Amino acid sequence: MLDDFRDAGDFVEEEEKDAAYDEESFDGEESSEDESLAASDDLMFGMTPTQRFVLVVLFFLSMCLLGTFCLLVTEKIALPLY
Repeated sequence: MLDDFRDAGDFVEEEEKDAAYDEESFDGEESSEDESLAASDDLMFGMTPTQRFVLVVLFFLSMCLLGTFCLLVTEKIALPLY
């Protein structure tokens, strides 16, 4: 029953957005939604360039750590212990 109430609320909000969009489209001006869609063209995988860069840096660091650990386990390198 609560889910039905939530769904009804979403439907009302969607109708209000559609009505607001229709009114703005008759004014001959671009709406802010159109501008946000144009700005979202920079997104790849749903991420901004900064987010992708941080993800790549974290991936690089994790690969360096895993590679070093693998070399230590296979005894290809040794830690300089005194």
